[in-house]
Amino acid sequence: MIRALAIFGASTVALAVAHAQTPVAADTQAPGVAAPASLSTQIPKADLREASSQIRRAWSSRTLCWDTVRCAAYFSSFATALTFADGTLVPLAHEQRLSLSGRECIQHARAALHEGNRAMAVQWVMAAHLDNPLVRNWLADHPDAVLEGLRHFGD
Repeated sequence: MIRALAIFGASTVALAVAHAQTPVAADTQAPGVAAPASLSTQIPKADLREASSQIRRAWSSRTLCWDTVRCAAYFSSFATALTFADGTLVPLAHEQRLSLSGRECIQHARAALHEGNRAMAVQWVMAAHLDNPLVRNWLADHPDAVLEGLRHFGD
């Protein structure tokens, strides 16, 4: 029974990784192209407010992250993957925040979103909240709200 569960788990992870490596139109769209309007209407306003609040909070942080134990953590240690509303499953990247401020993380997030890389945009916002795992986990559970918050940031 345990062996069957282990085989099932391994095959599920392999399938998820294979699916995540398949290019998705929304993740490979041209820079500057906005997501479909219907996607933004599906995000609850409370989630959008929370995501925007966390983005603004990180933007105001100019303190550099130098604590190697905490700041050298790879994004892949935050969780296993992000699941977007369109069903896209993307594994977290092997990337670090070391020596960057929260503001710089948001700058990286905005650049990734501009390049069409939704997953990295969300992960950079998550990295801006290394000190607060509850916020970081909330952001991971609401990637579409984070993206919409980034799109409206600075408006």
